[in-house]
Amino acid sequence: LDDAACMIGCTRSSLNVVASEKGIVVGKIIFEDDGDTIDCTKMGVGGKAIPPSIDRVTNIRGDAMFILLIEKDAAFMRLAEDRFYNTYPCVIISGKGQPDVATRLFLNKVRAALNIPILGLFDADPYGLKILS
Repeated sequence: LDDAACMIGCTRSSLNVVASEKGIVVGKIIFEDDGDTIDCTKMGVGGKAIPPSIDRVTNIRGDAMFILLIEKDAAFMRLAEDRFYNTYPCVIISGKGQPDVATRLFLNKVRAALNIPILGLFDADPYGLKILS
């Protein structure tokens, strides 16, 4: 898809081909998704699915001190269940393994908007290092 967009000189999103939602977020962050206000402290254990059209995500705000990027869905669920973000004010994001494009774009948009560091919890293997990068 990236190659096709490059060949015709447009962006990937302008092709209007999007993947299904994969990444999830929970924690000390509020944003607007196409006009709807999303408070990620009220999303429960499952978190909020990261929308595939990141350009609709606006007005990102929150009092998080860091972003915690999690490789494993089970670890994400446990931290969300324990409301880890209340003890350590943070935004918890999981790509459920190798993150999709929308999750990577969302992560970068949140980091830029809140100007906070990204910490990670991954397997100590080459795949974990790839996710971190």
